[in-house]
Amino acid sequence: MRRRRHTAKEHGPDPVDIHVGRQLRLARELAGSTQTDIGNELGMSFQVVQKYEQGEIRVSASRLFQLAALLGRPVGYFFAGFENIAAGRDQIERNEIELIRAFRLIRNPEIRLCLERLLREIGGGSRSEPTDHD
Repeated sequence: MRRRRHTAKEHGPDPVDIHVGRQLRLARELAGSTQTDIGNELGMSFQVVQKYEQGEIRVSASRLFQLAALLGRPVGYFFAGFENIAAGRDQIERNEIELIRAFRLIRNPEIRLCLERLLREIGGGSRSEPTDHD
């Protein structure tokens, strides 16, 4: 007797597809792009991008490669952190994305360093030494 295939329609999306979709959405939002922008750039509808992001349809290897190039990310980025899902760690929240985007707009390195230190202090972080990227 042959085993039935796992389908998203019957069984729900695969956890890997959901993770890849979330990473796609995060990369898109950090880039300041809309689903329509991505769709237009790659010759597909925004609905397809939406379904990728929700894990409803799998992103093929060639499409993932195109998305990575378009969003300036390595292909491995889309799988990064998947092992953390099993450990129950939270996903990045929308307000965190907005903070990252706003932080990246600050061109003055001294202001960036001050903000980073302030946030660490408020958050109770103990790291006070500047890092290589500071």
